[in-house]
Amino acid sequence: MLRFAVFYRASIFACCLSIGSFAALAQSAKVEFDAAAVARGRTAFKSSCGFCHGDDATGNRAPDLIRAPDTSRDVNGNLLRPIIRNGRTDKGMPAFSTLPDTTVNDIIVFLHSQAYTALHSARVPNDYPVAKLLTGNAAEGKEYFNGPGGCSGCHSPTGDLAKVASRYKPVDLQQIFVYPAASRRRTATVTLPDGTKIEGAVKHADEFTVAIIGPDGWYHAWPLDQVQVEIHDSLSAHRALVEKYSDRDIHNLFAYLETLK
Repeated sequence: MLRFAVFYRASIFACCLSIGSFAALAQSAKVEFDAAAVARGRTAFKSSCGFCHGDDATGNRAPDLIRAPDTSRDVNGNLLRPIIRNGRTDKGMPAFSTLPDTTVNDIIVFLHSQAYTALHSARVPNDYPVAKLLTGNAAEGKEYFNGPGGCSGCHSPTGDLAKVASRYKPVDLQQIFVYPAASRRRTATVTLPDGTKIEGAVKHADEFTVAIIGPDGWYHAWPLDQVQVEIHDSLSAHRALVEKYSDRDIHNLFAYLETLK
């Protein structure tokens, strides 16, 4: 019997959960795995699956499994077991119908252990092999960039994104385009009761108060019921995409951005 029941996203591509719920889960989740089961699962996985998915399940000829949606959404093998048993012939994965149930369970525990470790690791090395990150299709990523994603409305591969893959290491580029908050700031225009307008970088904003750093360099704060506020969020399109695009879209976009050298 499997000894876990956890729902998490073991990747910076954590877009199927809200940012708030993901952060809370990452901080609060505490899962212990049967070390013997993990060890057996690692051996079985290496023997049966490692050739395609890599011995550590981070991908090789076939995709990275510790960051796969089926792994993150799996509970007690409800998603992974049928995949292992039946395979995915349309994607070239054979069925492993003859593996003992105990072996399948061990493999599932191993995958969850790997995903959990990835989720709670302090950082991803900057020298993480780009080949393991490039699981998407660059052509489809370009199509999404210019089409459904709406990226081309703000960005240009010959403008702000020219040689972007040369300016950032793959892991950093992956992080920046999914969660670019560190590189952009919100600004606001605050209209005072006498009609005076003050613009500046937003330092705080909630349902009661807004605070900005004005052009004079000073910190200014007002109750919202005393002023009119227009917040300019250059990341609004990115925030909207978090709720829309799939893992495939993200991997494809990353693959396309990596061609901009």
